[in-house]
Amino acid sequence: MRRRAKAVALAFGLVLTSCAGPNLWTDGTSVSTGLSSHGRLRRPAKLELTGSGFSVGERWKTRGFQYGTEELVSALGRAAKTVRGGAKKATLGIADLSPQRGGKSKWHSSHQSGRDVDLIFYSVDEQGKPLAPPENDMIRYDGEGKPYVRGKGSYNDAIWQERRFDTARNWALVEALLSDATIRVQWIFVSLPLEDRLLEYATRHKKPRWLIEYARAVMYDPPDAPTHSDHFHVRIYCPRDDRFHGCVDRGVVWQHEKKSYKYGGPERYDPIAWRSLASLSTIALSPG
Repeated sequence: MRRRAKAVALAFGLVLTSCAGPNLWTDGTSVSTGLSSHGRLRRPAKLELTGSGFSVGERWKTRGFQYGTEELVSALGRAAKTVRGGAKKATLGIADLSPQRGGKSKWHSSHQSGRDVDLIFYSVDEQGKPLAPPENDMIRYDGEGKPYVRGKGSYNDAIWQERRFDTARNWALVEALLSDATIRVQWIFVSLPLEDRLLEYATRHKKPRWLIEYARAVMYDPPDAPTHSDHFHVRIYCPRDDRFHGCVDRGVVWQHEKKSYKYGGPERYDPIAWRSLASLSTIALSPG
């Protein structure tokens, strides 16, 4: 009996330790693994198709890319609700997050690990009244906030010529995302003329200096991609717990990431060290 009890205890211990390695032992919430351009997504949160202050247009509903980390999905809901405020018609159009299990698709080279999202710009008419987001289009805007068509392209949106870039609400969206302590924004891809327009608005309305400098750092228009004059592409850093499970941030780590006052402790940011620690933990816990 004792021998059998020992065997059962040993088997149970092996089950427990085998589940404690990287990408196995988790708290049951979403896990982003790999890079944003070469990654996967486990137990994702699903964005509802409509919510307080946001909606997903028909074009993006059919793709089904409404999955992301719990941190990102929750933050989007909070930001949309904050920006809407008392303006019931002000609605954020949310396009693609990631496929349910992450990975590559024919539409995106990134959006693979649940940490990217495309957000359609808020727009108003010439009288400043908010307009519903287009269902199938991303409308391009120039530095003056006026819509335009690139080349021989066209839009399905019947009122696209009436739209104007809603500078106030688009800045409010940036501000809401950057102020949310549950996520850490790495990039907001947007065209340079629109970035300048947003920063000028923030400066003129005496927004906090730290927030303006934060926005100036993360807003960027990548030279190796079509200009982001028709939507924000937002990317967040790996949730801290997901780094242990193989989530990898590529590129710059902004100085604000290292500030202890904002994120509850100094940032120990070294993906290579995290992977090494995970590997050592697996070896130590392996039977034999």
